[in-house]
Amino acid sequence: MQKQKTQTTQDTVIDGSKLWDEILKAIVSTMPEQLFPLFKEVYGREYPRGTSVVVLGTEVSGAWEAQNTSPDSVLMDIALLVADRDYYHLECQMKNDHEMVIRMFAYDVRYAITHSRAVDDDTGEITLFFPHSVVIYPEKNNAVPDHLQCRIVFQDGSEHVYKVPTVRIQVYSLEEIREKHLSLFLPYVVLRLRPKLAALTEKRSQSAEEKVKEELTSMTGKIIVMLEDEKKAGYIGEWEYHNYMNLFKRAVERVLAGHPRLRREVDKMTEPLIKLPSQIWEELQQQHKAEIEELKKEYQEERQAEAERYREELERQNKENKAEIARLQALVAELTGGGIQQ
Repeated sequence: MQKQKTQTTQDTVIDGSKLWDEILKAIVSTMPEQLFPLFKEVYGREYPRGTSVVVLGTEVSGAWEAQNTSPDSVLMDIALLVADRDYYHLECQMKNDHEMVIRMFAYDVRYAITHSRAVDDDTGEITLFFPHSVVIYPEKNNAVPDHLQCRIVFQDGSEHVYKVPTVRIQVYSLEEIREKHLSLFLPYVVLRLRPKLAALTEKRSQSAEEKVKEELTSMTGKIIVMLEDEKKAGYIGEWEYHNYMNLFKRAVERVLAGHPRLRREVDKMTEPLIKLPSQIWEELQQQHKAEIEELKKEYQEERQAEAERYREELERQNKENKAEIARLQALVAELTGGGIQQ
């Protein structure tokens, strides 16, 4: 099988133009192992921490995209090679687009041609291996089926049903997310409030806003506790923890853009927890300095203790030497004091 590991540089700067896609890409580019629970959930495949993840090129021909589309190239969302053998293709989709399955099929054909084809040396026959594809829907949409599928009829009359599993984030409760360690879903949880926020905008009711605030603060508190628990259990590290908190706040800023009071409630709960990389670096520097000072102090205390032991040993030896000298002097005096009798 051809393994073309074309490493692409993922832009991790979230500019907001396609926030929900960019959140997923940021997770993949900065902490790709966080996808492992998703792969287990969708395909039943488990990978230990430390398994290699290679981000592959996502450029494919766009000539098929639409009638008015020029035959330029377009980009898939995410293409990966995991454990040097398993190919994955992930797309983030906000709306239920019936044409999505066609785009996925076109993407996967190109993906297989580019990254996962094999050629039989004896016959020259080419085999295309489709990736494990999945379409992720961050927003609630009851019309999204468990699978996107279309029937493909080949020129010889044979048929094949092309299926792609879907993941609907909002059908997962916070408890399910915690149990399955699907932390990558957490930045999207705030999308659950959109219908209530829309109604709130229309009603302008203080009591309705208070109910939304209670739900929002409860949700935020649970997410913070979940991330703390994931960190304590070793499923995420300190950097991943702060990454998730930053991504969650980005999502909150987008969803609550028209509700500054509600945003301030989240800020109160998350601001002490959210730190920029520069802040984390400064804290690590301060911690490093403190550790050096502590080591210096311990070293000085050890040297002082060693010097004190040496001084006490010298005093002990001096006392013993003085006692021995006194004994010898007494012995000499005894021997010479009486003299020799004539």
